[in-house]
Amino acid sequence: MIGDWLAREGGILISWWLLVTVAGLAALPLLMRLLGSLPDKGYTLSKAAGVLLVAFVYWLLGILGFLKNSTGGMLLAWAIVLMIGLIAYFRGSKIDLRAWWQENRSIIIAAELLFIGLFFAWALVRAHQNGLVATEKPMELAFISATMRSEAFPPNDPWMAGYAISYYYFGYVIAAMLAMLSGITSTIAFNLTIALLFALTGLTAFGVVTNMVRSVKREGLT
Repeated sequence: MIGDWLAREGGILISWWLLVTVAGLAALPLLMRLLGSLPDKGYTLSKAAGVLLVAFVYWLLGILGFLKNSTGGMLLAWAIVLMIGLIAYFRGSKIDLRAWWQENRSIIIAAELLFIGLFFAWALVRAHQNGLVATEKPMELAFISATMRSEAFPPNDPWMAGYAISYYYFGYVIAAMLAMLSGITSTIAFNLTIALLFALTGLTAFGVVTNMVRSVKREGLT
């Protein structure tokens, strides 16, 4: 059963993992500069920060009228985050990436395996419990669909034609952005967003705890 599910939708899972990973790599140079005092220099926090930064740049340029709600605009936002990060990285003192890798290799590998495991596990749960008919789920699905179909921000209100959504909608921008880039429907994106939030929460908690423990050990050795 799981094999059949992976054969049908495994490519979607890989595409979301890849998109989030690329967002994290785009934000990593900036995090290395801002969080350089952490043992891992912000690597374990980069995926969550990358998704938020890319979506924020995309939303900000869209709300100001510089970008349309399109995959091209999303890719441009990715490039802007990377460019800002590289400028911040190269303007400061250089970081020995080889030494950083040697020191953090086990943490990086563990973080990647943890993220993949959590994302896959909760995507599997949502595949078996994928109903979107209770509590606020229909409203949230409507907002994701409206965000994907709108040409600009704020997105069109799905219930009142000619009006924009009168609600905080940044989270739906993130879901819609990943859905449009991976070419999936809003219903699948809704469930994958839940799995992604679960995985990012676990990864970020892991990053905070490991950085705290390693910082205490490092201070104790000095």
